[in-house]
Amino acid sequence: MKENFAYILGSNIKAERLRRHYTQDELAEQLDMSVNYVGKIERGVIIPSAYVIYKLSQILRVEINEFFKEIV
Repeated sequence: MKENFAYILGSNIKAERLRRHYTQDELAEQLDMSVNYVGKIERGVIIPSAYVIYKLSQILRVEINEFFKEIV
C-alpha cells in the first residue's frame, strides 16, 4: 500500500510539473532542494513531508488535493 501511495503521489506531482512546463532542475531550485530529491519523489521512492507538498502546491499553483487524486 505504501509503495502504491508513494508511486501515485509522485506520478501526480510529476504530471503537474510537466503541465506547468517545469524541468526537474527548475522545480528543485524553487524548492531549494536537490534534483535527486525531486526525482525520488516523482518515482515514488520517497514520500515528501507535508511542508514539501505544500511548497509544491504553491510553486505549481495547484490545489494540494490534486496530488492525491486516484489514491484510495
